[in-house]
Amino acid sequence: MAPEVKPDRPSRPNGELLRALLIALVMLAASITAMLMTPHVYMADQTTRQKLADIVPAAFGEWELDRSILPVPPSPDLQAVLDVLYDETLALTYRNRAGRRVMLSLAYGRNQHKGMNTHRPEVCYPAQGFKIVQPSAPASLRFRGRSIEATRLVSSMGARNEPITYWLMVGEHITRFGYEQRATALRYGLRGIIPDGVLVRVSSIDSDNAAAFALQDRFIGDLLNAMPPQSLPRLLGAE
Repeated sequence: MAPEVKPDRPSRPNGELLRALLIALVMLAASITAMLMTPHVYMADQTTRQKLADIVPAAFGEWELDRSILPVPPSPDLQAVLDVLYDETLALTYRNRAGRRVMLSLAYGRNQHKGMNTHRPEVCYPAQGFKIVQPSAPASLRFRGRSIEATRLVSSMGARNEPITYWLMVGEHITRFGYEQRATALRYGLRGIIPDGVLVRVSSIDSDNAAAFALQDRFIGDLLNAMPPQSLPRLLGAE
C-alpha cells in the first residue's frame, strides 16, 4: 500500500523575518507621520498684507521723518544676506520738535525660520563693527493695557553709544529669541502652518542710556497710537 502523501504546509515566517517586517512598518509609519506633521501652508499666504512703508506714518505727534539721516546701513556682505532672508525691510529716522532723533527698523520674513536671527541686534550690530556694552535684558512695555515683551541692550562704536529696544513677532504672537521663538513656531508647525515673522527695532544715539530708553518708550507709544487699528497686528499680534 502506497504511503499517503500530504500536501506541503506553508512555512511560518521565522523570527528574523518578523523583526524585519516590524521595522519596515515602523519606518513607514514614521515617514507618513513626519510628512503629515511637516508644515506646508504659509501663514503669509492666508491674508493680504500691507507693505511696511504703508502702515508706518511719516509724521505723528511730535515726530516727523528726518530724511537727512538714515540708520547705519549694513555692510554689503550683510545686506546681500538680508536680501535673501527677508521679504521686506524698512529703516527710517524720526526727529521730534526738540531735535532728538530715533531710528526705526522693521524686518519682515514670510518664513520666520529663514534667518530672523541674522537681523537680531546681538548679531547684526557686532557684524557691523559695534560692541555690545550692555547685555540683553528683558523689558516689558505697556500699550493700551497690553504688555509688549521686548528686549533691551546697548551697543557702541567709538564715541557712538546706541541703546536699542526690540521685539520679535512670530505669526500673531510677540515672543523672544531662543526657546520662546522655537516653541511658538512649533505650535504653528503642529497645525501645518509656517508662520511669518517681524522684527521691530528702535534705537537712538545717546550717552545717557536711561534717557534714551525713556525717549524710545515715548516714541513707540506715539507710533502705535498713530497707526490705523487694522495695521497694529502687524507689529503687536493678536490681542
